[in-house]
Amino acid sequence: MPFPNWIGRKRLWTKERVIAGLIAAAREIEGPLPCLDASYNRLKKGRLDWPTSHRILEYFGAMARGWLAAGEPMTRISLHNVPWIEDEREYLFNYAGNYTLERIARRLGRSYGAVRGQLRIAKVKSRHNQGFLSAAEIAKEFDSSCHRIRNMLRVGRIKGKYDGERNRWEVDPIDITPEVIILLSAPKRTHKTWPTDKGDYYSRYGLHRQTIAGRGVAVCVK
Repeated sequence: MPFPNWIGRKRLWTKERVIAGLIAAAREIEGPLPCLDASYNRLKKGRLDWPTSHRILEYFGAMARGWLAAGEPMTRISLHNVPWIEDEREYLFNYAGNYTLERIARRLGRSYGAVRGQLRIAKVKSRHNQGFLSAAEIAKEFDSSCHRIRNMLRVGRIKGKYDGERNRWEVDPIDITPEVIILLSAPKRTHKTWPTDKGDYYSRYGLHRQTIAGRGVAVCVK
């Protein structure tokens, strides 16, 4: 039974109703699902129980993503010309080098060429991404400051290699030793400078006043 056109003053096509309508439409459409709004609108003509393409695009950004949200399999959907989203890129960059590009392409519903193209744009080579952790990933894992971790990497307190082409640090998980974990889990400092400022400038920096050539100057005694 078709949905009514109005429910008081409330919007009819909520996100939940759009998904329910797409599920119902997918049961009636044979073969590949329409991933262009014009193709969908031709099939929808006269079907008030199917959601409008306008609402599908509003909620999901693309017809294909609407079908995916409705739980339809990749075999019925084409993501050709659908812009990549951050979650897809993150999956690609995390698993390139661990999984074959063919497997990643199937998982994302993309073509092999599209996956290779994204790696090329980001200047990422799959063989260079074999399980290494970035500074950002370590920071997220240990709830630490990314800036703090980069500083530790620069001075060698954490063993890692800087990839200038990709502008990121690479750390082998095996190098996250118990000693490193202690460093990463240490309480965050609540001040910007070190050592702690106790209000005595001369004591803080090891200075004392001394008269040289009749002039009073501050001299470091450290």
